[in-house]
Amino acid sequence: MSGKVVGTPNQVRSAYDDFLNYFQGAVEENNGIVFFPDAPLPSCFTDSGRASVEFSRCLYAKNLRCKYLGGSKRLDVVIFGREELEKGDPWRVKKSTVYLNYFIVSDDKAQLAQALHFDFDEKMQPNHALFHLQLTNDLIPEDDRRSAHFDLELLPPGEANDCRVTTRIPTPDMTLTSVLYCLAADHLPPDIFRQFAERVEPIQDRLPPLRYDALKSSVEKSPLHFKSFHWFTRLRPTTG
Repeated sequence: MSGKVVGTPNQVRSAYDDFLNYFQGAVEENNGIVFFPDAPLPSCFTDSGRASVEFSRCLYAKNLRCKYLGGSKRLDVVIFGREELEKGDPWRVKKSTVYLNYFIVSDDKAQLAQALHFDFDEKMQPNHALFHLQLTNDLIPEDDRRSAHFDLELLPPGEANDCRVTTRIPTPDMTLTSVLYCLAADHLPPDIFRQFAERVEPIQDRLPPLRYDALKSSVEKSPLHFKSFHWFTRLRPTTG
């Protein structure tokens, strides 16, 4: 987190806070634990220096359900979200990056099983899909992991984890809350997930929506099926 802490409208601040608390409650209802940094959530909104506000928060979800693991092994996930918010009526998301590290844990030792991040940037990075998932083997920085009370010993990566592929996969819009929503769907029993989904549904109208100008332009100017409409239109020649 960088920059000076700034005040935010209660609607925005409480929306993030409520969603994260409901996610924590759902995980813990299934015998998991969610750890947050000791810093209070309002301190996560800082001046980005670009007439906008950055929200960043790391959390550690411990003991998520995984049908492929048995015995003494468990699945832990560290999530780090960073979103740039444009002030306005309403506030809007200009940029969002959500990092996930999946760890297989046994005897208090953690092995990185998968690292990835979801990206959205209205500035249209060259040769990037507007919304995309990228598979990596990059660890969330140690300071951020430790801020969320992740203190397990990390095992060195095995050959199977030595991922050198950096393919970007176009996705729907995936911000921090939608990533957590999917985690809940994947790793919680259906009845607990349904309760969680019902609790967070009213929060949607309070969360800052994405700036869709770039996506709208892409859909209108690239109607053909050869490329996903999530790709930037600058990859196609324009006329007129």
